Amino acid sequence: MRAAGTGPEGRPDRPWIDAHGVIDVLKRPFVSGTMHWHKDLKVTTSATGRRFQGNGLPDHSTGRFPVQQGTPAYPYYAEIPAHGYPNAAAIPIEPWNLDVTVPRDPSVQAQPTCIDQLTTGMALAGGTFHLEVATDAEDRPVDPNAALPLDRCWGHPYDTQYHYHGPSQACFGSKSSSAATNTGSRARHSPLVGYAIDGFGVFGPRGEDGKIVKNSDLDVCHGHTHAITWDGRKVVMYHYHLNGEYPYSVGCFRGKPVTVPGSGHGWH
Repeated sequence: MRAAGTGPEGRPDRPWIDAHGVIDVLKRPFVSGTMHWHKDLKVTTSATGRRFQGNGLPDHSTGRFPVQQGTPAYPYYAEIPAHGYPNAAAIPIEPWNLDVTVPRDPSVQAQPTCIDQLTTGMALAGGTFHLEVATDAEDRPVDPNAALPLDRCWGHPYDTQYHYHGPSQACFGSKSSSAATNTGSRARHSPLVGYAIDGFGVFGPRGEDGKIVKNSDLDVCHGHTHAITWDGRKVVMYHYHLNGEYPYSVGCFRGKPVTVPGSGHGWH
């Protein structure tokens, strides 16, 4: 995985981060246990908008939250303060009222927009994408993947809302999401896995040549422009990609973002 030092402050005190600040996810524990959820996500379109209404729950299983004492992930969560809870380990996953409308046919703005809220997009699997910055026990900004273990779908809850970090397509396409597979064919572009809050699509890690995209293939917002399938038509259009290099998903917005009610602002 990418060098932690190229994003927010690295965490060399974690056993999954080497002396050079590189994250080895094979050494990071996952949040253990299994919980199953009922996804309720309705996506409708109008002439100008694409509306997402749902309960914020995924169509795939997650790790067990609250994080259980005695599990490998517990000590890392237990050291993080959480408003309203003894610590971050105590935060559960709960449904919430997701209702947001983004532009159906977004346009690239002259200047990108910085991220100023937690939610950066909606996954067709039911959860949401969040800003790739967290705070550690000393309230320092860090890469979430450097700070904490996640579950096997690269997710966890903040303020009870389940969301994804990192190359989260690990579990996409498991049930009723629109993606046929979690990464797409090795010979083809990855499928659409969600939408950023500026309306542009979020795709899996493979580009138009079927190869995993690197940050050098993408712009500062973690996207690029070429022909994709959009609402059943082949169009040349800007879009974002997930990959294993920081910031993993949306790094800023090329379109005009909307506000997601209930998503909060700042870091978590």
